[in-house]
Amino acid sequence: MSQKFGLEGHSLAFADDASPDDRRPVTGEAQAAPRPPRSLWSAALRDADWLTHDRVTAFTRVFLVLLMGFVASIPWTAPTMDVGHDFAAFWTAAHLALEGRVADAYGEAARAAVAALLGQKNYAPFFYPPTALLIWLPFALLPFVAAAAVWVAATAAAYAAAVRAMLKGGSVVPALAFPAAWACGLFGQNSLFSTALLGGSAMALDRYPIVAGALIGCLTYKPQIALLAPLVLVVTRRWRALAAAVVTTLTLMAIATALFGIDAWIGFIRALPEASAWNIGGAPGFEKFASPYAAIRLLGGSSDLAWIVQLAAAAIAVAVLAVILRTRPGGAAEIALMVAVTGLCVPFFGNYELVILAIPGAWLAAQALTQGWLPYERLTLAALYLTPFAMVPAGANGIPLGPFAIAALIALVVRRIRHLPQF
Repeated sequence: MSQKFGLEGHSLAFADDASPDDRRPVTGEAQAAPRPPRSLWSAALRDADWLTHDRVTAFTRVFLVLLMGFVASIPWTAPTMDVGHDFAAFWTAAHLALEGRVADAYGEAARAAVAALLGQKNYAPFFYPPTALLIWLPFALLPFVAAAAVWVAATAAAYAAAVRAMLKGGSVVPALAFPAAWACGLFGQNSLFSTALLGGSAMALDRYPIVAGALIGCLTYKPQIALLAPLVLVVTRRWRALAAAVVTTLTLMAIATALFGIDAWIGFIRALPEASAWNIGGAPGFEKFASPYAAIRLLGGSSDLAWIVQLAAAAIAVAVLAVILRTRPGGAAEIALMVAVTGLCVPFFGNYELVILAIPGAWLAAQALTQGWLPYERLTLAALYLTPFAMVPAGANGIPLGPFAIAALIALVVRRIRHLPQF
């Protein structure tokens, strides 16, 4: 007798999950006494049947309204919060580029411009390659507030469309209420845009590899997010997608060089040591990073120890990625696993960047709605969903949730890939 999982009135069986007590002995020996049935608490955690689609949707709708109310109250409840401060750096850098001062985008002039825009505080300079300026250049034609509003609305719409495609038409309310998406939108960050590119590449990789490769090539505006893409495309032998990614990257670099000149690249290279020191020193706050490196620093470990743990965790995660990808489980599964592993490999993976994990999360949900839920899958996904909300206050109290949540997500994706139907 195999273990069954209920889903919307249907039952789907997974023989691999049959308990030892359900298997008949192969000899004539007496069968061992069966174990006592699982308690109600054990079943509630293992199967989480109480996490129905209707309840999840209702909860996230309420959560969405509460988040909207919080944002609306910021002028009164948190007037000193620098809403849109990350987008201010993007907009300022693009504005300087429009004025023919692209070299200043990477230096003190940009920092001073952002400080003047938002108030006299210490802001990090622009750390992105010149290809990223191509994205924000049109927004620099608008006043800052209008540009920020258009940026957040456009990237949120693209994010919602990508997640909906991953879910194959399911409700996007949980994705819209995902705390990481709100952290990203509140500060005008770019991870909603990255998530849209990742989701698009996941959906296109099997049928439209050139389109998928082009979307991956666009991700090089933020190279750490596309860090593992070459490995994925090589291991899975997706040569057309790889060629499209390379051509797209080189084309964007050529356009950026033609528009901004070599000074932009010189400024970017000169800014890299400061970017590294900014993050390694924990200027944004280690509690805002979800990496093993940040976890060790939060626990009082040295930078050297943190790097050792970071590299070891990344090596293990990449090895798992390479082994699983050799089975070629399909484009959506490959990108989903790549995204989850990326979260463990980037040493400065911010809480707003956790929004890209909506891609493996949506893929897991789509598979579960088709094939049935695996043990502890629903409960773990629910906990992971709330991690961006709890991560910063937990980290401020010395409890690094981020890397453990990402490792759990990787384990869920790997297990789900192993349960994919074989054709």
